[in-house]
Amino acid sequence: MNFVDFHTHSTASDGELSPTELVETAARKGLTAIAISDHDTMQGIEEALAAGEANGIKVIPAVEISVNDDYDSLHMLGYFVDQNDEELNVMLYRVQNSRDDRNLKILSKLNELGYPLDAENVLRDSEDGTSGRVHIANALVNAGLVNTFQEAFDKLLTKGGPAYVDRYRPSVKEAIEVIHHAGGLAVWAHPGLHEEKLEALLSRLPVWIEFGLDGLESDYCIHSLKERDRLRALALENNLIYTGGSDFHGSIKPQNALGCGPEGTKVDEKCLTMLIQSIYKYTD
Repeated sequence: MNFVDFHTHSTASDGELSPTELVETAARKGLTAIAISDHDTMQGIEEALAAGEANGIKVIPAVEISVNDDYDSLHMLGYFVDQNDEELNVMLYRVQNSRDDRNLKILSKLNELGYPLDAENVLRDSEDGTSGRVHIANALVNAGLVNTFQEAFDKLLTKGGPAYVDRYRPSVKEAIEVIHHAGGLAVWAHPGLHEEKLEALLSRLPVWIEFGLDGLESDYCIHSLKERDRLRALALENNLIYTGGSDFHGSIKPQNALGCGPEGTKVDEKCLTMLIQSIYKYTD
């Protein structure tokens, strides 16, 4: 059986490896296909595609967009999107600007709380791409202001924490429309991570399907096999595809190993087949 991973992050957003290093690592591990799905940016796609050609591994251009719905904020994966699409880039630019604005507000709060950190500390850790709370957490650790990355989030940066600041996100409808305009497929990322809000969000599926939702990320690294099977069944019942991925970032999320699916299983190549069949449906 061949294995794949359709949810990974590079230094273009908050991952540890460059797009080239990420593709090379996937090739060494025996994966046959990978999607680079950085947060709110496609800056690393050209490099990843070239690395895929050089290493004999299929690279799917992708992006993970932060979106808002009535019940919660969530993430929408866009697969096979055209990184040069104007509407997509306008949306991503607006989201990135909101990240930059939020970073400054978070740093101001941290300073007020007695953590002397400035934008230069954060930018040093994110010179290859967009910056966010992950980079602020790393900067806090590097400056000796907290002991661990997890402490930075738990104590300061988590939603509701003393240094947390919200930011702009497009609606689910807007994100799906823009992904489709860019020639891509829209897939709801890691539903199981919403825990107590999951049932409320699942009740929104009929609405999102009306908007054009294409699939669910069932085979996600942190899902249980029970969650995976439930989400696969929901996808098929609603004529959606299902996909899978590790949400690989590197050492900052060591439990999210490249190519890893639920409970240590591998992400099945059937997910690639479903993606390709669906994209052909739009292009035939």
